[in-house]
Amino acid sequence: MAPMMAIQSKAGCRAFRVAFLLAATILLVNCSSSGRVGLAGMNAGFSVAGPVINAAGGLGPLPSERIEATGYAVIESQAGSPPQQRLMAIKAARFDAYRQLTEIVFGVYIDSSTTIADLTVASDDFRSRVEGVIYGAELIKIEPVSGDTYAVTLALPNSTIGDLRALYVDQLAMTGR
Repeated sequence: MAPMMAIQSKAGCRAFRVAFLLAATILLVNCSSSGRVGLAGMNAGFSVAGPVINAAGGLGPLPSERIEATGYAVIESQAGSPPQQRLMAIKAARFDAYRQLTEIVFGVYIDSSTTIADLTVASDDFRSRVEGVIYGAELIKIEPVSGDTYAVTLALPNSTIGDLRALYVDQLAMTGR
């Protein structure tokens, strides 16, 4: 009888771990402050309360025709005369918005390492990389934010996202990654 109790105990422990991870994930997903959440104000279409039941009956984003991303750039950190700085800030903010769209569509590569010495963390390094092609993005608005920053908002239709992901998978298959 003792081996049977050990098996039940292991199964119960495994179920507890799964339940704990699920609860922690739900808790982390619900830690947002507004409907426009994420890096630099991107709006991926998720509700404040976290994932919702979509039309297909599964967990997923709220129904939306497109996703939006807003990029930001500081004017004074650009090179050139004041008019050139404004134009370059708009361009930099646009590229930031494209980067965010790429993160939404293709995800982010994260590389991290932690070094522990004498039972304390000696270093904790994170690196991220984004790679992808974005086409068909619509310019929604360019606006000054305070007196020293520009914000550019781009939108990408959901139909284009499906095409981009399919092209990406085809590219991965051809390169053998």
